[in-house]
Amino acid sequence: MKRLTSTLCVTLCLVSLSAAAFNIPQDSFPDPPSDFTKIYYATGENKLLPLPFETGITSLNVFAPALEDKVTRVRVSGSKAETVLRNENLSFFVFVADRMDPPPHQLVRLTGSKSERSLKISLIKGRKGYAPFDDDNIRLERRILKRLRVEAGANRFLFINYMQLRPLASLRPGEYAIIGESLADIATFRIK
Repeated sequence: MKRLTSTLCVTLCLVSLSAAAFNIPQDSFPDPPSDFTKIYYATGENKLLPLPFETGITSLNVFAPALEDKVTRVRVSGSKAETVLRNENLSFFVFVADRMDPPPHQLVRLTGSKSERSLKISLIKGRKGYAPFDDDNIRLERRILKRLRVEAGANRFLFINYMQLRPLASLRPGEYAIIGESLADIATFRIK
């Protein structure tokens, strides 16, 4: 037992020294905010601010199995999002349930017009849910930062993951949204 403990201590010391010798930067992340229902973005000072939610309007119920294969649009009123972000080191922070299949948040590009922004989605016969088209979907790096234990009642707890989302490539100027299971609340922003 002593031998295992001393071997472990030596290994940890070597890892710490080698990280310092190579000057490997340690990522620092903002502490989790107290409101788990919002989607946040990091400012240049590494502070978190919530993205505003806007209502996505569609004629179909994405929570019911689709009656047929269908392509439709989700519409958001107004030609521009109120939040403007810089395209440098974009980071978004979300809270998700412990089970993430499929991943609950997607970053999508919206098509703009004079009076609205929209997103083309597809529904598959017999299935619940929807999918944005590949052309509009922005690939993300997803990283769990912390697993939180949250009280959900008397002697009941849920586990929620505090997660960082980062686009894998720079975003072109335009309108964007972070979408989840429901299209009723879409977190919107734009890149100038």
